[in-house]
Amino acid sequence: MGRRAISITLAVVCLTVLLGATGLFAISRETSYMQECASEGFAIDGFYRDDKTSRETLAFLEEDNCRWQLVDQDGICTDGQFKRTDDPNILILKKENGEEFGTVHVAYMSRRREQGQLYLFRDSKVTRFYLVSTKPAFTVESGDVDPDS
Repeated sequence: MGRRAISITLAVVCLTVLLGATGLFAISRETSYMQECASEGFAIDGFYRDDKTSRETLAFLEEDNCRWQLVDQDGICTDGQFKRTDDPNILILKKENGEEFGTVHVAYMSRRREQGQLYLFRDSKVTRFYLVSTKPAFTVESGDVDPDS
């Protein structure tokens, strides 16, 4: 085998090892993120839209007394507070009057928070929502949207 063939083979082996190490690092980092979120909960602040009709929205803001708001297909707003359970990715939603509204299961939130998915369980119905924005937006009584930063 000539010198040139040995150099090319060595370069290919080094490149393969480098790509493999990079892939393992990325997998390890994502696994670490998912483990952390499974034990501590995903960050949920943001604005979500239902995946079927795109006519229902759900907003969360944990810093503001764990506030949530659902705007249904008819434009009716329901507001309240939420509380994380022993499983930090399951939230109990209560209306402002303290009455239980439903339960949310946060299924996934990407590391950079460009993608996310959660499920709302209420009235024996399950609705899947996807993340639209990491900035929560709440509808105020006038019908305008109040973006919280």
